[in-house]
Amino acid sequence: MDPAITIENLHEHIGNARELREYFSADPHRPRYHLLPPDGFFNDANCTIYWNGRYHVFYLGRMPNPNADEWLPVLDHSSSCDLVHWIHHPPAIKPATDGSMPRGIYSGDAIENAPLPTFIYHVPNQGTCIATSEDDDLIHWTPSPANPVIPIPDEPQEYHVFDPCAWYENGTYYALIGNKNSRSGYEGDATSLFRSDDCIQWEYLGPFYKSSRRWTDEVEDCACPDFFPLGDKYMLLMHGHRPYGMSHYYLGRYADERFYPETHGRMNWQGGQLSGPETLLDDKGRRIFFGWVREARPWEEYGWASVMTLPRVLALNGDGNLCIEPVPELERLRTKHHHQKTTQLKADTEIQIEDVNGDCLEIQVEIDPRDATEFGVKVRRSPDGEEETTIVYSPFDEFLKIDLTKSTLDDKVKYPRLTPQDEDGGDRYTTSQEAPFKLISEEPLKLHIFLDRSVLEVFANSRLCLTQRIYPTRTDSLGISIFTHGGEAILVSLDAWTMTPTVG
Repeated sequence: MDPAITIENLHEHIGNARELREYFSADPHRPRYHLLPPDGFFNDANCTIYWNGRYHVFYLGRMPNPNADEWLPVLDHSSSCDLVHWIHHPPAIKPATDGSMPRGIYSGDAIENAPLPTFIYHVPNQGTCIATSEDDDLIHWTPSPANPVIPIPDEPQEYHVFDPCAWYENGTYYALIGNKNSRSGYEGDATSLFRSDDCIQWEYLGPFYKSSRRWTDEVEDCACPDFFPLGDKYMLLMHGHRPYGMSHYYLGRYADERFYPETHGRMNWQGGQLSGPETLLDDKGRRIFFGWVREARPWEEYGWASVMTLPRVLALNGDGNLCIEPVPELERLRTKHHHQKTTQLKADTEIQIEDVNGDCLEIQVEIDPRDATEFGVKVRRSPDGEEETTIVYSPFDEFLKIDLTKSTLDDKVKYPRLTPQDEDGGDRYTTSQEAPFKLISEEPLKLHIFLDRSVLEVFANSRLCLTQRIYPTRTDSLGISIFTHGGEAILVSLDAWTMTPTVG
């Protein structure tokens, strides 16, 4: 029991906890079927693992520092048996509060294929640390007495000790350490490869790969890396700090302890809120993705912040490109169903889907573009259109966009741009998230939309997903409509379901 809680004041604390729970539940922007913290703030998805029949997601939460008026990052823990219903556990790893860890703990990873569940994580001012668990529920973790196993060097090196990930391969541990490498010719995003026989003594092998300016800017980095096989290729997934929140990835070839990128893609674009990506491999052989969905409003005013994406399955399609889809387990949350039959959409028209409205919905829509110059779906629309979030596709410009111009009447909601140029001045905010997207000849647009109060996830033709936060202020901003501009289109089909809440 917390030493601040006594038998005499126990009922007071229980009453305060109940009031806090009711306060959070009353927030109209608090999601109902996404994984989110019971209270407070979290950020990076951090160490995800399937173990003993359960999916475990660890993430950076916060705990009060008893020695100062501040918060320390702590490794929090939730688990699920079905990827839909989650329970919260005590923190897996707490930072020492004796002054030896003044900034807490930072991002890391579960070592894939390790003989024993093992975390590798960063401690500021110290370096790379590891912890192991022999508990089937992964509740209790023991940091190694050898920590930090890769210390921050006293003198500058070409490698940077920062966010790690690791895997176990043919009796050898490999770790990717740091988001940059200073070797000449390796400017831009890069990470450094280390090798170990025992997970304690590590040897630096050099830069893991070489990035190219045709794909990324020199200012970008490779933070929170995650490296794994995917189909007949390998994927390096990462978070970017500059510009902030640029979750991106490479697909390529891995041979002789080196990675050779062949293609590059992004999972977040300016104005989006996806950061800190992480994956696990489950017992079905699926590569399951989680990511941190940031806020676009000042979270301190509300007492909670951040959401995890819905679990997504990553795979390769027939062309060897990335396929992204929601896990089918989410279908068990479907309740009230509406089907819209094929409808001709005349040029410059908008039709309201009369029997579909709400803030917790799943929507599958297929539209044949015909000769329309723009078309799409509007969600969280007020009856007069004062508030609405528009998902629009432009065949001519080949982009898929979430237009946030009218998403909210709250002027505190801001969507940062923060491109390298904007850091030196200029407009720091945007009113849309726009991703390059091209339909194949005669291919319809297939949108799979998940709306959960302030969270919007839009899957497009199983090839990309836009992640967004929206904060409508009007209680009647619940409508759904289909629109077309510049020409005719055909609404081939629309299916929508109300989603059952899984959290309070």
